[in-house]
Amino acid sequence: MRFANSMSWQVTWGSEHEVDVALYIRDALALSVADGQVLPPVEPAVPVHIPPGVDRAAVQEQWADWWTDLLAFLRNRTDPDPRFSHGRYRRPALAEDSAMRHAVAEFSPLASRHNATGDWATRRQRAGDGIVGELVREAEERTGRRARPFQLAIIEISVAGRVWQRQDQGQILVSNRFSSDRRALGGALRKVIDELA
Repeated sequence: MRFANSMSWQVTWGSEHEVDVALYIRDALALSVADGQVLPPVEPAVPVHIPPGVDRAAVQEQWADWWTDLLAFLRNRTDPDPRFSHGRYRRPALAEDSAMRHAVAEFSPLASRHNATGDWATRRQRAGDGIVGELVREAEERTGRRARPFQLAIIEISVAGRVWQRQDQGQILVSNRFSSDRRALGGALRKVIDELA
């Protein structure tokens, strides 16, 4: 969802299927992750399930690279809908015969069905309504100038608890619970927008 697209700034807000799939795989295979990649479990909870033919140990080795590449790709993309792009990932984690690619093929339909349930799916659609433009206008009034050019991508994730995790200057992961708390969301967004604008 695009809230603003002017000469000076652009903010996108929404979910990303690949991020949902990555987190689903992490939980379904009970993978351990590096400190910088720790997020709460998916909500609603995902049962641990290792399908026949999925090499859990190999996926464990490849998941961190895939996650890192996925977030970097989403940060740097210029195509507003890259789901059908080719050659998105540069590391071997999603090579044609990789365990990670097999796990993505296996779990993607399950993750889609899982994420289609629950009331969080509708909350994603309305979480940031109007707040971004309002905060940019406030920043412009405080500084007495137009906002500097910036891009910000806010990816809403369906994990337990309240998460606001800045991945990069222009990318934030936010949980559904955090985004539904307008006061907390406004405070966190205000700090980021004041810095960027």
